[in-house]
Amino acid sequence: MVYKLVQKYKKEGEDAYKTKVSGRPRSKICQEFKDKVKEIRNKTGYGNRKIHVITTKEGFSVSQRQVRNVLDELNLTKPCPKRRGQKTYVRYQWPISNWMWHTDWSSFKGKEYCAYLDDRSRKIMAAGVYEEATQEHALQLFYKAIWLHKMCPVIVLSDKGSQYYNSTPNKKGELTPSPYQQELERLGIQFWTCRRAHPQTNGKMEKWFDTMKQGLQRQPKFQAFVEWYNEEYIHESLDYRTPEEVYKQNL
Repeated sequence: MVYKLVQKYKKEGEDAYKTKVSGRPRSKICQEFKDKVKEIRNKTGYGNRKIHVITTKEGFSVSQRQVRNVLDELNLTKPCPKRRGQKTYVRYQWPISNWMWHTDWSSFKGKEYCAYLDDRSRKIMAAGVYEEATQEHALQLFYKAIWLHKMCPVIVLSDKGSQYYNSTPNKKGELTPSPYQQELERLGIQFWTCRRAHPQTNGKMEKWFDTMKQGLQRQPKFQAFVEWYNEEYIHESLDYRTPEEVYKQNL
């Protein structure tokens, strides 16, 4: 044993007795790839999984783990000392485009944003920025979505916000339909609402607004961002395709 230690010292010097790091050594990654990851991250805000899909299509043979390491090295990710494992998702969606449209409002930097989103494809059918969140604006935007796509949904899903739903009973204690509900009924469109305190029902809209708020940091022109989102933004839930692609494939 002593002879082995002496031979190891002669071969490696003082490094022979230093604690060895377990596992394979980290592969060296070229600067070109790091620059590409940084460019995609800054342009799109994508995480390591989507960046891995894009770089693979462009011919880079680098694993998703290495993409994550590059993002960490460049300080482009939030601190996450305990990375979570893969989540198990349950996906609910209608089989064809224009069967259900989701809608909601969200405030951002002093403005009110409203959008209509197709359930199957996640495509934004129409979106607008307003000074106030009103029922009139919600209806105007709905008419715009119909006019742009020459389509009506079978169902519209929203929360129980005052822009859509009348939650104040009359003197008889009855809830009467709001003007928004009455207009959908006139058009032969079903109106569904989420349960109170249960935003997951309209989770696709919640996710869209989260993506929108992050995206407007990079692309401040709202309608340009909506166009980019529909035509270029890839979704994991859509097998890394864009909303526009999936919308057309499922008409």
